[in-house]
Amino acid sequence: MKTMAKPYPKVAIVHAFLKSDCKGGGERLVFDMRNHYNADLFIGAVGLDTWGKQNATKDSFVAEIWKPGFTLELLSNDSTIPVWRKIKRQLVFALSPKIKQLSNYDIVIFSGNIGLVVGRIKNSTKKVLYCHTPPRPFTDQEEVSLQKRNKWIRPILQQFGRFVRHQYRKDTEKMDIVITNSKNTRQRLLTHIGIDSHVVYPAVNTQRFPYISTGDYFLSYTRLEEIKRIPLILEAFAQMPDKKLVIASNGPLKDWIKNQITTRNLTNITFAGMVSDEELTQLVGGCLAGIMIPVNEDAGITQCELMAAGKPVIGVMEGGLIETIIDGKTGIMIPANPTTDDLQLAVETMTPERAKQMKDDCISHAQKFDSSVFFAEMDKLLEIS
Repeated sequence: MKTMAKPYPKVAIVHAFLKSDCKGGGERLVFDMRNHYNADLFIGAVGLDTWGKQNATKDSFVAEIWKPGFTLELLSNDSTIPVWRKIKRQLVFALSPKIKQLSNYDIVIFSGNIGLVVGRIKNSTKKVLYCHTPPRPFTDQEEVSLQKRNKWIRPILQQFGRFVRHQYRKDTEKMDIVITNSKNTRQRLLTHIGIDSHVVYPAVNTQRFPYISTGDYFLSYTRLEEIKRIPLILEAFAQMPDKKLVIASNGPLKDWIKNQITTRNLTNITFAGMVSDEELTQLVGGCLAGIMIPVNEDAGITQCELMAAGKPVIGVMEGGLIETIIDGKTGIMIPANPTTDDLQLAVETMTPERAKQMKDDCISHAQKFDSSVFFAEMDKLLEIS
């Protein structure tokens, strides 16, 4: 008697939001998962000035969201008002009637911090959290965040932080499977929320980043914010006028960076802004090396994309970078809590000759984070054959 093949499950992916000023690794991973699982995609808030259809013809990354043949549910447009934007992103999940549709799926994968939703999905649906990080302003970065606020409001924020962690724990406990993107994030989730998880490193399309040449510039394309230590990178290169830096990203520090370059006449630093996927492939493939030194990065995809193109990475001995960069073999790791001197020394040491020597090791090591590895591990956890 013939055994009937197991039907492929019906999958939905729920992603928190797509920012107007960022096209990052989390967004890329969501599209990769949608394509692999032929999933329907629900997105809480979308910044349409970046992600609108008008940009799809000139940027293949933006075109992914509008890819034909897939069901897309956009729950709201992202707000331009900072405080309201954060509140709205959560309220839309709690209030949107479209959330009821999730009970029609076999598997729902949550990407990002999404509250007050999982309890509204029927028990027979397998609920999976792919955790990029628990809310950092209320976990590992809480003290730093509080110090930036007026001392009179700090007690209120501390109480709010307790509420956020409590609600996050309640939502996470209702998940059937919890997955984190690195050992670092796993420990953060365990320490601050009290929940353990499986580690599956983010998918990297290694074929997308070929080696082109060893150029004469260093490349930084992480989001432009203080937690990525962008000011330290800029200051280090300001003191090394003979070393070229290209910054290809967007974020809250965009105007500050442009002003610094102009007022200080930093002719060795080029601000390219948020480039298209096609332009990024050329920049990565043609740079000398990449620079990525964020504060306790969750996992990071940027460093793996650079290595896939045969480019060594100047990283920092913190967070997920410790798990992905091999010091002296696929890059140079500067000390935790670095100074400009630490970064300058690494840049001076990363000569074109040394970068070329690391090329093959970089390409080989990046294969460990390839999309094929990611989906093999995910399929096993989701019990998809």
